[in-house]
Amino acid sequence: MRVRTLYLFWLVPTLLLLAAGAALAQNTPAPDPRQPAAKTEAPAVNEPSPAAASPLPAGIDKVIEKALDKKLAPVMRMLAEMHEPKIRLTDVLGGLGYIFGLVGVAAYFKRKS
Repeated sequence: MRVRTLYLFWLVPTLLLLAAGAALAQNTPAPDPRQPAAKTEAPAVNEPSPAAASPLPAGIDKVIEKALDKKLAPVMRMLAEMHEPKIRLTDVLGGLGYIFGLVGVAAYFKRKS
């Protein structure tokens, strides 16, 4: 009986730590595969700047940036809404499953003793 009680005292905190770790892993954002990796080497001294290589008139860059910002604003808003943490039905059901599972494990060990 003492050995079973000892197992129960180890099992419950272990399960709680596993559940907390799984919850933290779900909330950790994954790195964006579309984002290029950071460059490790310094740019060469003789490279021309992108503005100097552009054949466009001087003010056209700002106009293009404003137009792109205007067109991409709804997409950026949708992306921001997708990343907001929300409580979903699957989260609630998963939490209830953990609770019922722990109660079931406790009832199992209580029944055995």
